[in-house]
Amino acid sequence: MSKCVHWIFGRGSSIGCNLKWGVPTAWDAFARDEKIEMIKKSILFEMENDKIDTSSFRLFLKNLEERTADGWRHRFTTTNWDFLLEKEIEALKLKVLPPWMASNNVYHLNGTAEEHMNPKYLSPFLLEEDKYSQRDPSPEANDVFNFMLWDTLFVVVGMSFECESDRFLLSSLNRVQDEVPIGKSWWLVLNPSKIALEASSSRIATALPRSRVRTKDISFEGWIKEGMGAMVELGVFAF
Repeated sequence: MSKCVHWIFGRGSSIGCNLKWGVPTAWDAFARDEKIEMIKKSILFEMENDKIDTSSFRLFLKNLEERTADGWRHRFTTTNWDFLLEKEIEALKLKVLPPWMASNNVYHLNGTAEEHMNPKYLSPFLLEEDKYSQRDPSPEANDVFNFMLWDTLFVVVGMSFECESDRFLLSSLNRVQDEVPIGKSWWLVLNPSKIALEASSSRIATALPRSRVRTKDISFEGWIKEGMGAMVELGVFAF
């Protein structure tokens, strides 16, 4: 059976691409649906800014393509609304799925600003202040959750699991951890902010107490340029 690394990207990865836009507090006065449409339009506009630099994602994919050992594959999940990583995957112009990819999809747990050919598949668009009860079931979310249950190696980039809907994901995994492989999974958490790093790793360790959680206080792009040593140590990379 192929072995898989499940990459989970949070807002820190987008900030690393210079997509630093945040929802203005003044927008709290708007109705939820109106606020969501405003956010989508703003994200689409900000993604066209000439200051956006996705070279970290480009270098990331290059490393996966050139260094992934036989039998290993990679899966991509994000809590971000933008689709910067998708654009870099599309730029590869893949005609067939390469052996190092479990899927060329980037799964969005909290929805996306991207127009989609099959919107019924997508996870609902969730705001940071939304309650977990607003996470309606969707084929996309179900796919991600089922993948997570059976994956055992995770890399978390720039995410703290701070909002309620993201914490609910961990609590859902906690409820089934004794029955599936994720209960004994291995996690690497990357974040240049030591406070966010501690928060994220602590929440993972609490939800999955039999898992192993390793942390590194470094930016995603800094870790890539450093050589992504953990991937070599674990045998994911051949060199």
